[in-house]
Amino acid sequence: MNKLISALFAACVLAACASPNSAGNMAIGDDSAAIKAGRNRMSAELSRSELEQQRRQRTNTAEEIALEEQKRRNKHEGIRDTMRTTSGGLGVINEAIGTIRNLRWGF
Repeated sequence: MNKLISALFAACVLAACASPNSAGNMAIGDDSAAIKAGRNRMSAELSRSELEQQRRQRTNTAEEIALEEQKRRNKHEGIRDTMRTTSGGLGVINEAIGTIRNLRWGF
């Protein structure tokens, strides 16, 4: 029983270590900090073409953020699926051990 618990614990620890949560994945506010830093300059006035370019860049950034979120969601879902599969496999092993014990007591 202790071996089973140890194997389950090791599987959980390895799955938790497989998900990188670095600061690079979470740094989203750098662009807004740069925009705020440049607001009070004399060169802050923009032409229509510059406004259109910024609008396109914001749209692209929003799409990239949504894509990164989808990638993270898919990665976490993959890890959850692996954990469910591992848990199911350990459950089958545990049931087989229980069946063998019951058969041993029956004979």
